[in-house]
Amino acid sequence: MALSEQYLVQEADTAMVSARESTDFWVEHILRKQGTLQFRFGSASTFHGSTRAQHYADYQLIGFRSASITYSRTRTDIRRDDDASLRIIVPTRGAMNLRQDDSTVQVVPGQGALVTKARPVDVAQPQNAQGWVMNIPAGALPLDAGTGPAVIDLRQGLGSVAFGMIGELSKQRNVVDGLGFATTCDAMIDLFRLCLRPDGKFPTTLAAVDAAVRDYIRRHATDPELTPTLIAHNLGWSLRQVQLALHSTGTTPSQLIRTERLDRARRYLREASADRTIAEIAYASGFSSLSAFGASFKERFGSTPQEARRR
Repeated sequence: MALSEQYLVQEADTAMVSARESTDFWVEHILRKQGTLQFRFGSASTFHGSTRAQHYADYQLIGFRSASITYSRTRTDIRRDDDASLRIIVPTRGAMNLRQDDSTVQVVPGQGALVTKARPVDVAQPQNAQGWVMNIPAGALPLDAGTGPAVIDLRQGLGSVAFGMIGELSKQRNVVDGLGFATTCDAMIDLFRLCLRPDGKFPTTLAAVDAAVRDYIRRHATDPELTPTLIAHNLGWSLRQVQLALHSTGTTPSQLIRTERLDRARRYLREASADRTIAEIAYASGFSSLSAFGASFKERFGSTPQEARRR
């Protein structure tokens, strides 16, 4: 997924162009925000839509309004961009029909739904639909293959807390900075993960292992001695169980550790004082090798730590 090197707030509206250009405008706009998709307009001649987007690093929150439309991601689309990131879709007006893994669910206001771009998906929005779409990294939430969209109750409990955070984060879009935006997204993901537990209890399944490992890594990523074996030992599971749990959501323990460290390092690079060296930031993020940090950083973000700091 294309990464923004700074916190961006952007607005778009088909009212900015003529009626005959509105569908082309919308297609180009959504492709920039969501990657490769197919579009079916309810009425191309009268289509209208608008978005308010916040974007930083791997996170994006888009508030939208639009006329009737269906978005589809096919196997061909998946092969074209190989994007496996996740989407949380939260309608606030109108019922949306989501189809994935040969399973269709209707999501209404008061609910949210989690889908992945790694598998074909259809999202059908009714006339005058309104809501939010949240882009989050692949593997950030558990979504087993073959289970279809995961529906989240946002009317009560932690789901209601997360829903309130989405609305407030959108409202404060011109006041927060990139670090605040990403930190709030991290907190919402933690809440969504708890909401996805069956019956509010920690399940004795791979999903439980996945959630526990991710939480452990977030809390201990800066420890340079952290390894997949140590994580498994400290959580009381075998390394094989940990590997299987994360494999089901498309990642590995080592990848999660590296991603968490890199994300922290990039935040430190942007927020730290100028007298703090690249080496100090690398070690503070959990890296024990400066060369390994530099290579991993460039592979993930497309620039060196020095270039990221200058930006």
